[in-house]
Amino acid sequence: MSELIDRYVHQVGLYVRPKERADIEAELRSQIQDQLEDRYGSTPTPAEVAAVLKQLGDPRTMAASYSSEQYLVGPDLYPFMMTVLRFGLPLVPAVVVIANIVGAALSPEGADWVSLLIGSIFTAFQAALIFFAVVVAFFAILQRSGEEVRETAQPEFNPADLPAVDDPSAVDRLESGIGIALVVLFGVAILYFLQVGGLTLRFNLSDPGDVLPVPTTWLVVLLVATFSNLFLNLWALMRRRWTVGTWLLQTALDIVGAVGVYFVLLLPVVERLKQTEPELSARLPLDQLISGFTVLTVAVMVLTSGFKLIRLWQNRQGATV
Repeated sequence: MSELIDRYVHQVGLYVRPKERADIEAELRSQIQDQLEDRYGSTPTPAEVAAVLKQLGDPRTMAASYSSEQYLVGPDLYPFMMTVLRFGLPLVPAVVVIANIVGAALSPEGADWVSLLIGSIFTAFQAALIFFAVVVAFFAILQRSGEEVRETAQPEFNPADLPAVDDPSAVDRLESGIGIALVVLFGVAILYFLQVGGLTLRFNLSDPGDVLPVPTTWLVVLLVATFSNLFLNLWALMRRRWTVGTWLLQTALDIVGAVGVYFVLLLPVVERLKQTEPELSARLPLDQLISGFTVLTVAVMVLTSGFKLIRLWQNRQGATV
């Protein structure tokens, strides 16, 4: 009996703020125990526990009831949107400022560091606003895309389907939130590169600076893989678990992304180095280095994903026994 309660309380705790988690879990556990004692006495059966939990509702909806800040989207998507914003908003300005500084340091014309600092702060603020707008618009569209879509992604809540506390298929909300934020940031950067016609470290549409041309086809492939990855991670986050199929698709998208980075980033940069630094390219086997790096990256992805896939398969086999 307590194991099912533990699973429910754990799931609710995943969707509330970390600083409030302990108090909310304790309050919810007490509420469940009180309802069980009032209805069924001190020794309720597992079926009676499941009935109480089902009446309380889906853990995400229960978690949303503890928050009074849900104004932008509905309670079913609000926790996910806030997770992405919480990790993405501090990250985006930092990445933009670092990219501008690196771009200025590598520029042959030099840089006015005072102007660069002021411009970087302004650009970082713009980037944060764009990131915020993209994330909110994405979740708003998802919210209003139709109840039938969410009902398909979210079946009727059944307490028996709650994952175990240490279930390998469970989605790590922290890891997923950071991942989605990075994917959104990467996707926005690719859109920017498509707009300006290539790679640049200066994030300014009116003056992108020196633009390194890259294959447009591979930019589009990378963009499709990036946003497919975004939807897949959001789907897993909404379902609260990975399956063998979704994890295989995630691995395939990661591999496509690694190959895309090779053609969009590594290869064009090496070609530019060969033109600007012929002595360096003569001393180092740059083509072999980037090819080996890409192959190693893909191998690590496959191995890491393989271990996860084995655990998911074993967990599914155990659930069917």
